[in-house]
Amino acid sequence: MSLTDEGHYGPKQLNLLKVVWGEGFLSPGGTDEIDEIMTGVNAKDKTVLDIGCGTGGAALHLLKKYNVKSVEGIDPEPLVIQTANQLAIKNNLQDVAIFKQINPGPLDYDDESFDMIFSKEAFLHIPDKEALLKNVHRILKPGGLIVVSDWMRMDDNPPSKQMQEYIDAEGLDMLMCSLEKYKELLQENNFTDIVIKDRNDWYLKKAKKELEDIEGPLYQKVLDVLGLEETIGAIDIWKKLIGVLEIGEHRPGHFRAKKN
Repeated sequence: MSLTDEGHYGPKQLNLLKVVWGEGFLSPGGTDEIDEIMTGVNAKDKTVLDIGCGTGGAALHLLKKYNVKSVEGIDPEPLVIQTANQLAIKNNLQDVAIFKQINPGPLDYDDESFDMIFSKEAFLHIPDKEALLKNVHRILKPGGLIVVSDWMRMDDNPPSKQMQEYIDAEGLDMLMCSLEKYKELLQENNFTDIVIKDRNDWYLKKAKKELEDIEGPLYQKVLDVLGLEETIGAIDIWKKLIGVLEIGEHRPGHFRAKKN
C-alpha cells in the first residue's frame, strides 16, 4: 500500500511529514529553509499568493517574521487546505491567512493582483512550467517578485532508471525540470534580476539526517503513524531519495526574479 493511496496527501502522509518536517510543512527545512529562500527579499506589507501552500507553515512564517500584509494560499488537496485553515486559527491569523482549495489549471486571478508569488516545492507537480510562469507574470503587480523553492533535476533529459524508481516509490506527480530551464523560462517571460541557487548539497545532508532520525529517535512516532509495513516502505523511499541526491540528478533549488 502506498502512503498516497488516500490522495496525494492523505492522513498518513500528512502525519508522517509532520513528524519528520514539523507542523505546517510538507517539504523539508521548516522555517530555516524559508529564511534561506527569503534571503535578500523585503516582503514587508506585500500581498502574497502562495502556490501549493500545503498545510500553511510557510504562509504563517511569512506573516510572523516578514510582516507581509496578507497571504492567500492555494492547493488542490482538500485535507491539506483544511489543515492549513486550522493552523491559521490556532495562530490567530485567520484574517490575514486565507487558504483555498482550487482545481489544477490556470491561476484564476485578475491581472496585477499580488505583490509577490511564493511557492515551496509545489511547481514540480505542475506540468506546463512555461504557462505557469506566464500566468505568474500576468498576476504580479509591476515590480512584483516571484520567490520559489522547488525540487528539480540536473538536466531536462528523461529520468535515469534510478531516478524513475525513486519517483515511482514516492507515488506523486514529480514533473521536475532543471534550474537552467527555470532561468530560461523566467528570461523568456520578461522577468529580471534573476537569482538562482542550487540546494543539492544542503538537502543531501538533510535527507541523511532525516533518515537517521526516522530509523532512530523518531522511529516509534513514525511507527505509530504508519504501522510496520509502511514504516519499512517510508525508510526505503528515503534511501532512494538519498541515492538520487548522491548522483546529483535530484537537485532542489531556489530562484527569485522581478517583474518590471
